Amino acid sequence: MSAVSLRNLLGFVRRLCACWVAGAIGLAFAAMPAPVLVAPGIYALMGQPGEIAAANLGRIVNVAFVVGPRGVIVVESGVSFRHGDEIIAAVERITRKPIRLVVITHASQEVVFGAAAFQARGIPVWMHRESAALMAERCGTCLQTLRTELGERAMAGSRVAEPDHVVGKTQPLDVIGRRLVLIAPGGRDTTGALALWDETTGTLIAGSLVSIDRIPDLRDAGGKGWPEALAVLKATRCIHLIPALGRIGSCADIDALARYFAALDGHVRTLLAEGVGLAELPERSDLPDFAAWDGYPTLHIQNANRAYLRIERDSFKD
Repeated sequence: MSAVSLRNLLGFVRRLCACWVAGAIGLAFAAMPAPVLVAPGIYALMGQPGEIAAANLGRIVNVAFVVGPRGVIVVESGVSFRHGDEIIAAVERITRKPIRLVVITHASQEVVFGAAAFQARGIPVWMHRESAALMAERCGTCLQTLRTELGERAMAGSRVAEPDHVVGKTQPLDVIGRRLVLIAPGGRDTTGALALWDETTGTLIAGSLVSIDRIPDLRDAGGKGWPEALAVLKATRCIHLIPALGRIGSCADIDALARYFAALDGHVRTLLAEGVGLAELPERSDLPDFAAWDGYPTLHIQNANRAYLRIERDSFKD
């Protein structure tokens, strides 16, 4: 084959690959899930399993929205401006009532960067003041990381948006003509996490405080405050529970998460008592009862490492 023919062939292959990638990205952007009706007037847009990656465009979180007589409240804004736009479009396919506000339940990258899309339409963003402070502190770095992982096109228009309103405690949310309560359970190390309670249908939109069949991320939690917050949520006796991550369930599913926290703490304490060092921890921290949960191979090891350091640090205080 001549050099000219080879160059032509390579050029054709490159163009073909570029078209395939562009088409795949376009299909991914179009693959917004249909809203799932959880209870009368309450819908969920289910996230994909796994960790943030180019293949899922970072759309791993469950987004929820509540429709009332006077409008709609959305919970979580999405991972990007484009994601936020598509969430708004999904709501508009269900109802013509206006979106009154979006609640961001925690300061994680998969839920905060769609806020700009809501604000661009004049829709206010609500957060807990502690989450807002955490977002301002670290989410600029998160945004750069997402641009690298997901690509500039996927993250176009995304920015760290300042919330329009911050809350500091549990309060009624009388905005859309429906009896709602914005729950701020407090407790140590929950970094201002929020949940939304709909008393009429017994539905709890739990945000990052609950994950179902998925290992929780303890990056922002010390392991003590979170179980205390779970007790507050379980007291609602919710019939329907929409977590930020994992399948839709009920308040009965909170018990499994509480068991994970207890098992993790107990196992790590045993390892410390046996003199196991951090280097050995990955091989000794297995909890078989939770091995089938999404994220176990990566998140559980990270949680064990954090628990080890926390317990060791607390022992020095004693």
